[in-house]
Amino acid sequence: MTDNSEKIRFWINEEALFTEPGTTVSSLLKKSHGVEMPCGGRHACGKCMVYAEGGFAAPSETEQKLLGAERLAQGIRLACFLEAVPDGKINALQQEADGDETICVSTPSAPSVARAASMSPAPPPERASAAPSAEAAPGARIYRYLGAAVDIGTTTIAAVLYREGRAVGTMGAWNPQSVFGADVISRIEASLEGKADKLAAVVREAVSCLLTELAEHAGESAEAIETVIITGNTSMLYFLTQKDPRCLSRAPFEADELFGWWTTGEALDLSCRKADVYLPRCMSAFVGADITTAILGSGLTETDRIPGADGSRKEAAAAIDTNVSCGEMDGVSAARSGRSRLMVDVGTNGEIVLFHKERLICCATAAGPAFEGAGLSCGMRGVAGAIDHVNWENGSWKVHVIGDREASTAKGLCGSGVIDGVAGLLESGLLEDTGYLEEDVCFAGNVGLTAEDIREVQLAKGAIRAGMETLLAEEKMDAAGLEGLYVAGGFGSYMSAKSAERIGLFPKIDLSRIKICGNAALAGAVKILHDRRMEKEATALAERAKTINLGTSAKFQEFYMEYMMFDE
Repeated sequence: MTDNSEKIRFWINEEALFTEPGTTVSSLLKKSHGVEMPCGGRHACGKCMVYAEGGFAAPSETEQKLLGAERLAQGIRLACFLEAVPDGKINALQQEADGDETICVSTPSAPSVARAASMSPAPPPERASAAPSAEAAPGARIYRYLGAAVDIGTTTIAAVLYREGRAVGTMGAWNPQSVFGADVISRIEASLEGKADKLAAVVREAVSCLLTELAEHAGESAEAIETVIITGNTSMLYFLTQKDPRCLSRAPFEADELFGWWTTGEALDLSCRKADVYLPRCMSAFVGADITTAILGSGLTETDRIPGADGSRKEAAAAIDTNVSCGEMDGVSAARSGRSRLMVDVGTNGEIVLFHKERLICCATAAGPAFEGAGLSCGMRGVAGAIDHVNWENGSWKVHVIGDREASTAKGLCGSGVIDGVAGLLESGLLEDTGYLEEDVCFAGNVGLTAEDIREVQLAKGAIRAGMETLLAEEKMDAAGLEGLYVAGGFGSYMSAKSAERIGLFPKIDLSRIKICGNAALAGAVKILHDRRMEKEATALAERAKTINLGTSAKFQEFYMEYMMFDE
């Protein structure tokens, strides 16, 4: 910091703020926009990319090496190297995807980011039904030619486009709202601080970009999309529709809107302006429509085998990438047979559902972003260059790097690698059951885990496991009575169930009972798209579910302290 005590004007994402000259830009982003910097601003990870404009100092040799000439030529800089200058401007940039990713990630250009921040979002949609005509026979798809499904997650957005019943493309992107905070609470606070317009604008533009790119890839126009099903947790739907989230921010945390209604693409200012848009019913303030549709997509209440129920990643993905079977739902028949199933979506907002004796009970627990690779010293998302699997074999570490790259080229550690890594540390004896790690460990190159990372993992896995145990205790049963443990979410498709059990994230059950469902929320939205009966089914599921408030649960607090440890 300089000795100059006068504050200067500095711009972040089209917003002016006043700070001391010489303040590190990365510190400003951390304070006001929740940008994740896995290396902690130590000039090591090269992930805090921003578009920079103004009188900034020339890039150092280290910054040049981390970014490369091409990015520098585009005006991209690293926030941790920049110091605030008078009227300097930056726009936060999500890290671009490598070509080896399994999904295509769209990153807005600098003009797109600026435009999203300054847009005047459309007013909240009216509840007046814009539902497509119900003249078609029951079980028929809602659209005629082009239809789409979208899952707005806290961290990522996923979309799939169908043409006459066949999938023609899938695509995913980081949720640009992450610049306002990694979790829903931070974003709710941002909304209440006057940033509701921007939260709506950036997510609407992100959804629009995905739908436009999918349509263009298929040789179509976004304007030709007739119907879109958009699922997401309650907060995400609030931000999308620009509803006041004040009720979600304070006790008793009761949502004044649970959705389950139709609107239009025009009302949401989407690129598919002529489309009818359906927002499925949420269960409660923190158990959203994504869980409602995940129940449909996972087959939690079905008796027949579901895609991916054998743990097949390929088949789980096929539930989205090809035609989705829309057979009869029979939620009661499973219950009558005495079946009990638990579903967990491992993510920043861990959502859990227990289906037992004709009852659905659910909860949500704030797990934090550790399992998504955020907030850790070497954490990153699951793209090419990330270590996604770690094994302790014969006294040494064996790793797999996404893109089948050499271990020495590893850039960081994604969520599945984190779980494997912790499990390996326990097996090696380097990590004690209490969570004590004497010294930092590297799995490959400079990529590994620190004692601080282990603490973050303990907090995340303790919260999710405690939520699971609380629901089981509510029904006076234990994990041994479960027919199946269903793991939803894209992250779950890559996670080792054995490693998750070893660290205590999952209870000890026969691994054959663990069912990998992939992005069940998106698959459920696809079911609604292809069978108009599923709209009513989804609403019925949401209405019958009982939500357990973990914030007031003494059992949850007890379980949380117990399952912070690794002594399974």
